[in-house]
Amino acid sequence: MRDETEVAPEPVPEPAAEPAPVPASWVARDAVEAWCPAPLVPLLDASLMQACAAEPMLLAHTHAPWQALGASVRGRSHAHRGDHRDDAMAIHADGALLLLAVADGAGSSALSRIGAAVTAEMVVTCTAARYAADDTNTAPSARLGTAMAYAVHDAALRLHELAAAADVLPAAMRTTVILVAILGDLMLVSQVGDGAVLVQRRDGSVLRVGAQRETAWAGEVTCFVPDACAMTQAAALRQVDAAEVQLVALMTDGIDDPFHPLEQSGAELVAQWCHGTEAPIGTAKQPVIGAVLSGADALLQWMSFEQRGEVDDRTLLLAWRATRAT
Repeated sequence: MRDETEVAPEPVPEPAAEPAPVPASWVARDAVEAWCPAPLVPLLDASLMQACAAEPMLLAHTHAPWQALGASVRGRSHAHRGDHRDDAMAIHADGALLLLAVADGAGSSALSRIGAAVTAEMVVTCTAARYAADDTNTAPSARLGTAMAYAVHDAALRLHELAAAADVLPAAMRTTVILVAILGDLMLVSQVGDGAVLVQRRDGSVLRVGAQRETAWAGEVTCFVPDACAMTQAAALRQVDAAEVQLVALMTDGIDDPFHPLEQSGAELVAQWCHGTEAPIGTAKQPVIGAVLSGADALLQWMSFEQRGEVDDRTLLLAWRATRAT
């Protein structure tokens, strides 16, 4: 017989639905901190500081038969935090010699932006000066290669001096660097750390020159300027027949990583730079634009591509023959 005093249990409410995740919101903030610490201001060239602190950093140069165009922009992470860009680049021409460099300051090093800027500038200017001063009766490739390796050493010594002046360890200025030298039909590539060099030959083929990444993961760099190992890495030169080169591209990992592996995507990248964006590469969201080689505006627009998880600084320095086929 049912007990009339029993009370029916209260219905258990359904659990509330989890709120939908809020999409990440990115805001570009101006850098608050001075680009150069006060103790280093008297020790650095004012024009170098101004150029490297600019956002974006742009370079353009003509050195027959080559034209060069480069841009360096803050990644989303630095822009959102209001930090300075850690990447830098440089171009220098001396007689028949054309020198191109890009550098990427280590994110874990507090003054890596100084290291990148100083290293990029010094490897091009010191290479030119050392090559011009070398009167030994050796092949141009040997003299130029020696000048390139010792230019990295010059930059490392300078970073040690600047670190002492700023009262920080030299590791606070760690940076990668890629240096390309073109002298007539000779092209030499020197690299410390990550980033990449792509070359398009006259026959249309595209190849990566220099250090190869072992895996798809970033953050594998174990040697930087001004580490003791830097000169050894810098001296491991790659030689290319410049007579067969139509275009060369130097890039930091902010460009390399989103399109890894470049051995597969390199030809599509060069096609976009030369002819405009027709279709995305991989999962990158890219604006529809014309040829990047047409000028800085097109280059900056191309560099605004979106790739999930890729928020690093981006630097791309292109050099191509003015008479290249379209």
